[in-house]
Amino acid sequence: MITGDKNILRKEKTALIKTYQNRRAVEYMTMQDKEHTQKNHTDNAHDKGYKRIFSIKKNFLDFIKKYIALDWMMPLEEKDLELIDKEFITDQFDTYESDLVYKVYTTKGVIYLFFLFELQSFNDFTMPFRLLVYMTAIWLDYFKNCDKNERSRKDYRLPAIMPIVLYNGERSWTAPCRFSQMIDQAELFGKYVVDFEYALVSVNKLTESEISNSNTLIDNIFLADRKRTRQEWTDGIAGLMHRIRTMDTNDLNEWITWFSNVIRKLNEKERAEWIEQLRKGDEKDMCSSFERLLNKEKAEGWKDGRAEGRKEGKAEDRAEAVIELLEDLGELSDSLKTCILQQTDLELLKKWHKAAARAESIEAFEQAVGLVQI
Repeated sequence: MITGDKNILRKEKTALIKTYQNRRAVEYMTMQDKEHTQKNHTDNAHDKGYKRIFSIKKNFLDFIKKYIALDWMMPLEEKDLELIDKEFITDQFDTYESDLVYKVYTTKGVIYLFFLFELQSFNDFTMPFRLLVYMTAIWLDYFKNCDKNERSRKDYRLPAIMPIVLYNGERSWTAPCRFSQMIDQAELFGKYVVDFEYALVSVNKLTESEISNSNTLIDNIFLADRKRTRQEWTDGIAGLMHRIRTMDTNDLNEWITWFSNVIRKLNEKERAEWIEQLRKGDEKDMCSSFERLLNKEKAEGWKDGRAEGRKEGKAEDRAEAVIELLEDLGELSDSLKTCILQQTDLELLKKWHKAAARAESIEAFEQAVGLVQI
């Protein structure tokens, strides 16, 4: 076979391998997208609100320096950060509103920070695996774009990637934080098993004093996001307004934009009136203005929200009851737990509960309700 033919075959083989790898990646990402469709539908505004805030370098720096606080982070400045366009990494990244990738230039080299928002009430027990897929995509992109001669050097290294998860759910985060916790019999392999740990920031595990010891935009968003009911807003509004009015104009506008997108939609007149009240600095007027916002016709949304919250709470309680019954039959896979916990159809969960009570094995339950674990 002549050299030209060998080169053609080699290229075709490489293309086939790449096609296969891409297809498998797409299949996984598509599966993840389907699993999170309901979450993305309900929390899309929340995701976009957080993404907008953390896409501003100053805010991201304030966040990592206070809530992660590793020594190498403290000297970082805005010029040291580059927000990465994820479309250059993989086409599948851009299906999500809930993640960001920062490239950080330090004195010792480049570091990537992969930042994922979990703005939902349930845990994702596949989190370490999801993060591994994303991290691998970043490494593949980095490797692919390195000069071949550079890759062949003895001292060639891949950049460090630090995964960070921000969680704002009311329930405790109980999903594994280490990748090895998802590996069956990982303890048998000691140091030879693939492993990493992500940094978790759980907003509702932070105490109010921890958040309130500084007055950044991120701090005041966290304080607001912890308020789950209209009563909590009413009780805490004076203190929050006092903090917000001392922020600079840009941060003040960003906070109001976040509030308008996530908590309560404001029309232009309401927005202008509230900004004026905040700038005047009369706390009594500010609180009265805020109360009027909550008491107007759109305040019905709080009633709807409370009703929806009660409904969601009932669904979560029913889902946990299903899991408790199944755990009496044996060990549940993380994927089955996640599937049950993510289900919000109360009528369907009632059927699953009856099926779990009657089942003699986990496999019998899966067959009875039509759940097929892959």
